[in-house]
Amino acid sequence: MMAETSFEDAWFSNNKSGYLDDVKQLIQSKEVQIDLADHLGNTALHYASNAGHTQVVEALVNAGANINIKNKHGDTPLHKAAGRNRLETVKFLVKAKADVEIENVDKERPCDITNNQDIKNELLPVVEYEDDDDEDDVKEDSDYDSEDEGDN
Repeated sequence: MMAETSFEDAWFSNNKSGYLDDVKQLIQSKEVQIDLADHLGNTALHYASNAGHTQVVEALVNAGANINIKNKHGDTPLHKAAGRNRLETVKFLVKAKADVEIENVDKERPCDITNNQDIKNELLPVVEYEDDDDEDDVKEDSDYDSEDEGDN
């Protein structure tokens, strides 16, 4: 039991701190479960995402970590990265197919908990942009007749 606790402590500590080589070594040792959660339901992927350790996040995802796993508050690793304005981590998680629409217990999606516009742009569904270019809503200058310009 003591050895397991030692591995668990090292697992969470290395992921929080971003020690990529140590994380990879623990993954290869198979001494810890990749989605092992602490008392708050946070996994190594939650902690690495929260801290913005994108290379560690990538190693965890490549090792099979559940990219959409929720903690006790319903936050996913993407919520954690977005909430801490970790743009590069958000980009990686989105590219790795993290669910951008998933809600936590407060009914917040990852895009709802960030004020960073670059992150919001990464998280907003592409569907919202497909027919929202406003090009068809505005007439070109050549489409206007002098009579359409109103009284001057």
